[in-house]
Amino acid sequence: MATKSTTRTTRRAVRGPLKGRAWIAIGLGVFLVVASLVVWRRGVGAETARDLRRLSDRQRALIAEKTTLDRDIRSTMARSRVIAEAERRLGLHVATDAQTRMLSDSMLADPGRPDTTASDSASRS
Repeated sequence: MATKSTTRTTRRAVRGPLKGRAWIAIGLGVFLVVASLVVWRRGVGAETARDLRRLSDRQRALIAEKTTLDRDIRSTMARSRVIAEAERRLGLHVATDAQTRMLSDSMLADPGRPDTTASDSASRS
């Protein structure tokens, strides 16, 4: 019996650099990267929103504190309160009319003017 040599001629298709499964794998990889970036960005956005909310609450608290301090300063600087504190702490009192002297601008502008002690002493009696 004569044996026939069977030679198989296989024709392989010449493949390009990427075909079929490789493109699917690349597509899945790109999808995972994009999905990961989206999840990361949303996390950063949520954290930023929490920070903004916290800062907004802090700003409201500081504005309320400033308003309270402004009100306290105004009430403390009121004339009646200052007079009462000066009388209590320093022993000061409001001068009566007999204890005050009115000076005109011309008296203040002319330092060479003679002393007016005689007229002052007469008005004190």
